[in-house]
Amino acid sequence: MLSRLSSIVLLLAFGIGAQAQSPGYYFFRSEAPVQPGQFKALIEAVMNTNPNAEIFHSDDMTILQVKHNGVLSEQEARALITGAGVALRAEAPTAEELGPNTIDPNGPPVYVITGDETADQARYSTAVEIWNSTHPEQQFSTTPIHRQ
Repeated sequence: MLSRLSSIVLLLAFGIGAQAQSPGYYFFRSEAPVQPGQFKALIEAVMNTNPNAEIFHSDDMTILQVKHNGVLSEQEARALITGAGVALRAEAPTAEELGPNTIDPNGPPVYVITGDETADQARYSTAVEIWNSTHPEQQFSTTPIHRQ
C-alpha cells in the first residue's frame, strides 16, 4: 500500500504531466495567401518536428494557426513556416484580434470556459433563460452541448 506522501507525489506528477500535454496555439499572419503546395510542405515540416502538433489556415490562407502541446516553441514554429517559403509579418495576431473569442451579444447563448466551472455554468444558464424568454420558437437547454 502506498503511503500518503507517495500518493501525493504521484498525484502532483500526474497533474504536472497533464498540464504539459494541454494544447496551446500560435497564430501567424502571412504577407500573401499560402499556396496549396506550401501548405503541404508546412504540414510535413510541423509533423516531422512534432507529430502531435497540427497546422490550420484561415479561409483566405493568410492566417496560420499552429496547435502544439508545449514542445514546439513559437520561434521554432515561425522558422518552420518561413523555411517552407512563406513570408510572415513580424507581428503575430492574437486570438482576440482574429475574433474566435468574440461573442455576438445578439446571438444565441454560448458556453464560455474560463476555468471557473460554477461561474461558467451560471453565466450560461442565465444567458439561456434570457434567450428562451425572448425567442420562444428557438429554445436552448441550460445543459451545454458538451455535457449532454
